[in-house]
Amino acid sequence: MKLRGFGKRGKRSLFFIFLVFFSVRAFAEDAISLYIENDSRILKPNHKTDRHYTHGTKLVYLTQPKWQWLEDFSQWHFTDADQPVDTAVGFFLGQNIYTPDHVDEPAKRNDDDMVYAGWLYTGMFAQRATDDLLDHLELNVGVIGPSSKAEQVQKEIHELLNSDEPIGWDDQLGDELAVDLSFMRKQRLQNGWFEPTESTDFITEYGFTVGSVHRHLQAGVTVRYGFNLDNTFGPGRLALPSGISTLRKDETARSGYLFARVTGKAIEHNRFLTGLDPEPLMGEFQIGAVYQYKKLELGYSQTFFTQEFEEQSGKDSFGAVTLSWKF
Repeated sequence: MKLRGFGKRGKRSLFFIFLVFFSVRAFAEDAISLYIENDSRILKPNHKTDRHYTHGTKLVYLTQPKWQWLEDFSQWHFTDADQPVDTAVGFFLGQNIYTPDHVDEPAKRNDDDMVYAGWLYTGMFAQRATDDLLDHLELNVGVIGPSSKAEQVQKEIHELLNSDEPIGWDDQLGDELAVDLSFMRKQRLQNGWFEPTESTDFITEYGFTVGSVHRHLQAGVTVRYGFNLDNTFGPGRLALPSGISTLRKDETARSGYLFARVTGKAIEHNRFLTGLDPEPLMGEFQIGAVYQYKKLELGYSQTFFTQEFEEQSGKDSFGAVTLSWKF
């Protein structure tokens, strides 16, 4: 399906995001967050080639408007509704890039490998949270294919960094509508061995994604060690932005922590593995650090994951940088 004129619709979507920004700015406490993931030598040392999920960028605008439907969402079937509930909304624009191995040396590629693909998307999420429980509901809508402009972005970055030109984008996935809906719950454990202390806490997460791009269940746990952890829910990442945790940060204090996250996924569909033999189960391990000073927060992490498909020549990983500014 050729999505003619998507570029114009993409611009209209971006305009809509900024329109919402200015319409709610007077009623809200806001933040902007940037998430960048990449498997380059800079973000992940000793990796000399783009491979599979090779890059992701997501820009998020966070706000806390006084909308009635958001107030209804804050109370609807919420276990801890007796506690005070915070809400937040996020609007975002993102792009992911996928490639086969050996992007500049086609002769070295396995015949059974990921193909070139780009995914450009926009959307919104709503969050609600008590002191120890957070729900995240997200919808994103976009396009997979040449209209995502992934080819142009990757080639421009390679030229800027004086890297070899990627070869094979002529065979990328064609244009198609891409829609995903995700729900995730995070909970700061409160009892027994996992009871929070001044410097540690444990945060579980579980949820699902359904749509034309991904369909999977996932569950995991994050452990943090640091100072001024407060009632936040751990580090944000491109697939699960921090939202309320960012807005709850005390602007007059510093905070920082080291963290480790382990997550498992049961996968039914991944559009970028079409034509391959996907592994039904996959694990992720992330380790990193986050530091907040007044209104700014900076994070860095490395994520390693198990094999995604049977024909894969090796396990993949990527580095991530996150930056949030509260205003």
